[in-house]
Amino acid sequence: MYPFIVCVLILLITLWIYHRFSHRRLFDLATKVGSDKLQMILGFGPISTAETIISAGAKTAEKLGQTHLCYIGPFPQFVTGDPQLVKEILTSPLCFYKGDITYHGMHNAFGKGLLTMQGPEWLSHRKLMDVGFKYSKIVGNLPIFNKKTKGLFERMDKCHVMKNSYDILVYFREFTLKVTGETLLGRDFDKSNVDMNLYAKKVTRVLNYLSDITFKPYYRNSIILKLAQLTIFKEERQVLEFLGGLIDEAFKHYGTNSQSDPEYGNGDSVLAAKVQEYLQNNIIERELAISSMIHLFCAAFETTSMTFYFVILMLAMYPEYQEKAFAEVSEIFPDNDDGEFDVTNEDILRLRYLDMFIKETLRLLPTIPQFGRRVAGGNLQLSNDIVIPEDLEIIINIFNMNRNKDIWGPEADKFNPDKFLPCNTEKLHPYAFIPFSKGLRSCIGMRYSELLLRMVVAKIIKRYKFSTAAKLEDLELQNHISTQLIDYPSLTVERR
Repeated sequence: MYPFIVCVLILLITLWIYHRFSHRRLFDLATKVGSDKLQMILGFGPISTAETIISAGAKTAEKLGQTHLCYIGPFPQFVTGDPQLVKEILTSPLCFYKGDITYHGMHNAFGKGLLTMQGPEWLSHRKLMDVGFKYSKIVGNLPIFNKKTKGLFERMDKCHVMKNSYDILVYFREFTLKVTGETLLGRDFDKSNVDMNLYAKKVTRVLNYLSDITFKPYYRNSIILKLAQLTIFKEERQVLEFLGGLIDEAFKHYGTNSQSDPEYGNGDSVLAAKVQEYLQNNIIERELAISSMIHLFCAAFETTSMTFYFVILMLAMYPEYQEKAFAEVSEIFPDNDDGEFDVTNEDILRLRYLDMFIKETLRLLPTIPQFGRRVAGGNLQLSNDIVIPEDLEIIINIFNMNRNKDIWGPEADKFNPDKFLPCNTEKLHPYAFIPFSKGLRSCIGMRYSELLLRMVVAKIIKRYKFSTAAKLEDLELQNHISTQLIDYPSLTVERR
């Protein structure tokens, strides 16, 4: 028994020495930024869960500084919330690649596609998909946005006193599915005999599956992950196949130029119709086309619906700001129309206070609290003489940056839309507030989401008044790829 223990110890020591030798370039970096000495010696750090990663990241930044080096398990990460460094990272061609640690779950769940492709291959594919997100195309979707809001009103009219406001998030998810279904696929689900609540639950399950295989470390083992996909996550894999089938149906519809199906609209402004052209001309493979559409569908579904929910919650928490937003909307839309008005692009540009309110919500409750990049093609030299070695993963901690008192002042943790008054924002670094990322791999759906949010929230504010006893500081946040709540507080919805 004793020789066996000695052999095990020797093996462990050998593996530790090899591990530290392979990370030797990090020791110089650790002398220039904040780092935990014990983690640097061991080459190992605490493993955060979806429930703890936001709070753990905030505590680490408080201890080591906004820019620091740390370990997540055996994986080193360079973390920063410094706007200047964030700019240099996100605009560098050496950081064209997404991080393996943070995106391995998405790659294994959704496959190769727009959100997981790397380097030059991603760039050429992004240019193809950009056609569906030109500003003129997005503005052309406003009639759909206006029309779909009526269905959302039918759901919200029944809310009243909600002991658990999770239900209203479900309504936003149903609404977002309908909007993305019609704008991306060209399919009007209101004309289909489908249960949108069931569809929303299906997509939510897929995103929970994505979160599990991203944050639970044992799923990094390919054998364990494969077994889980065949057993634990069998239904989630079937949902992905179902989504792929819906998308493929849209491609086939626009491929036949059929006008007989009333569920589909004109394909002139529909992304699926354009992608079908790529398929017919052999510009893109069908599997990649379906996968990228799933990426867009799920990303729009989760980020937009969560932002809607958080905006409503902030309106409820801060009645004084809610009334300011209501006064602005009422001035622009003075008729007693109960939110039934149609919003134009020109109207949206006039909603300045509402724009500030939504931005402040995204500052304190960013939909994506952090994201990763990987240095590839050489070492990255930053302006402060820091050199990030090749292959090291970088974490842009949006949550920490958005609450940094050095950027936002002593009341950085307080909700106040005035932080986005022009006199205040002109002093900000251009990368201090990047809710949709920025730089070489900025979010393809940024303008789409901004337009949809402002239009729908304006109509909601005109129709409803919200209240809650919950406080911002009491919210417990977790990171399931997007920011979510551990518990959803009570919420009262009243017709104005």
